[in-house]
Amino acid sequence: MKILILDNYYDNFLRLFYSRHPEVSKLDFEAHRTLLMKQRFGTSDIYSYNLKDLGHEAQEIITNDDCLQIKWAQENGIRSLPLPRYLNYGLKYTLGYDWRYKIIKTQVDHIKPDVLYIQEHNILSDAFIAKLKPLVELVAGQIASARPRDRTYSNYDLLITSFPHFVEYFKNKDLKAIYQPLAFDERILKHFPHKNRTKHLTFVGGFSPKTYQWSTPVFEEVAKQIDIDVWGYGIRSLPSDSALRQHYHGEAWGLDIYRILSESAITLNRHGEIAQQYANNMRLYEATGMDACLVTDWKENLHTLFEPEKEVVTYRSADELVEKVKYLLADDKERTKIAKAGQERTLKEHNYHNRMRELLEILDNYM
Repeated sequence: MKILILDNYYDNFLRLFYSRHPEVSKLDFEAHRTLLMKQRFGTSDIYSYNLKDLGHEAQEIITNDDCLQIKWAQENGIRSLPLPRYLNYGLKYTLGYDWRYKIIKTQVDHIKPDVLYIQEHNILSDAFIAKLKPLVELVAGQIASARPRDRTYSNYDLLITSFPHFVEYFKNKDLKAIYQPLAFDERILKHFPHKNRTKHLTFVGGFSPKTYQWSTPVFEEVAKQIDIDVWGYGIRSLPSDSALRQHYHGEAWGLDIYRILSESAITLNRHGEIAQQYANNMRLYEATGMDACLVTDWKENLHTLFEPEKEVVTYRSADELVEKVKYLLADDKERTKIAKAGQERTLKEHNYHNRMRELLEILDNYM
């Protein structure tokens, strides 16, 4: 089976990558993409890495990395003129046109995959996916983010989601959907062979006006009582007198996140409102995979992923969170025991080799 993964990266990460690696301008497409994947942002190339290991052909395309995509176009004799952002935005939402679509369609024509696996949220429109659909046997999508209002997903043959409640939503829309949790990229451990837990308590994530209204106040209370190191995007959405601002160290992406987790005795997690009552996010696996003691918000399905209070620690309120963090900081033996158990569970069960084997079975069933 030949699988082409269409992925999308955060603009903030891409800006940071290009500011740190000006040498990519001298690299060809493959060397450029390899360097980008080595930053381990999101799922990087872990899908194709394991799919190849399982005997299949696979590769990733980062649809919104304009520098990389233009380089592919130039190397393959494709002329595609980038448009100003405001003009491109207008054309995309009025005519369904994006100059990047020409490159992507040509790549699909060139690679001739059996399966097009699209990571949502991305720059692709329903109309453009409809044009790609005749070129492949199966169009599958993975979604673990908010659903844009202008998307119907009607041209997907299958939707795979780590949100249990999304399965019911899509099925009510007469779309085929299946639940599959996220996982941990074990290759990350090779980057950090020696763990030095110099940071007692950390949080790496994002902030927005919406999260401030319902979840950030919990972390605000922690910051008032316990020394915490904070990284993330959207810090400007917090009030100027926020206690979290006093502990803020900037944004962190890719390997920087894993470095922080490798140095963390305890790291905090909380889910976005979109997750509702379900445990879902990447930090569950990133933190446990890096052998940090994870303290996460209680969710009704968490026990299906980890054993609460033995492999991860849960909280339902600010008071409970503060109490449990203080206890764990005071008891090195218990904290280390929980962290180790969490890592063992993740490495054994929540790894991408297992997920890709499951994915192949799913795709086989829907081909």
